[in-house]
Amino acid sequence: MRIPPSTAQGILDELFLISRALRRSLAQPEEGRLLPGGISVLVNLESTGPCRQVELADRIGISASAMSRHITELVADGYVLRNTDPRDGRAIRVEVSPAGHELLGRIRESRIRGLQEVLADWSVEDAEHAHQILSTLRGRLIARDGRGAATRNHEQSPCSASTNTQRSVTEKAGQQSKESQEIDV
Repeated sequence: MRIPPSTAQGILDELFLISRALRRSLAQPEEGRLLPGGISVLVNLESTGPCRQVELADRIGISASAMSRHITELVADGYVLRNTDPRDGRAIRVEVSPAGHELLGRIRESRIRGLQEVLADWSVEDAEHAHQILSTLRGRLIARDGRGAATRNHEQSPCSASTNTQRSVTEKAGQQSKESQEIDV
């Protein structure tokens, strides 16, 4: 059974508005210095492990030029390192620096505390139910996207063919389409 168009539009509207509200309400001051989407690039890079920029751009769903801007900024701020690819000395791989891992840790802790405050009057069951519904929706969107193998939580992406450093999706940002070129966290 298909849901009515008005319900589908309502869900899309709420997801968009939730994304914006999350960024405004739970953002940490350090995030404001980065380009919009910079934290999401860092989160995805941490999830996949060292890889080439173009692989990361494909995994996230943004253009190579947008990824280049993000990586340049993250390198300049000390959150990402560029190294020669051990499999191909002509290529460069990027990875999260120790400072980048520290930043992500602070951001995660701050966001968790903030969301706990926002949901203080929810029951544990309500929060778990919301998590289950959102996880199911994300899974179905990934399956429909066609790039599912590169974005599923427990499978290796092209970036991490030699590494298995993926973490749970509850710690990571979602995937976005190429149309936006801005990554919502």
